[in-house]
Amino acid sequence: MITIEYENGDGQGTRNCRVKINKKMICMFEHDSSEGHAECLQKAADALALHEWVERVLMDDPKGG
Repeated sequence: MITIEYENGDGQGTRNCRVKINKKMICMFEHDSSEGHAECLQKAADALALHEWVERVLMDDPKGG
């Protein structure tokens, strides 16, 4: 299960969000609630893509980064 949790904020303005798969936190991103739900999902997808890219780069680098 993929979930997006708001880390802080009161529902208005910019908030830090966490993307979790099952119960494991995968990555974080910032979202302004005035941008709407579709933009929140796009930012979550972008954060996941960046996380996957970083993981691949670190795995390909014999020194680990």
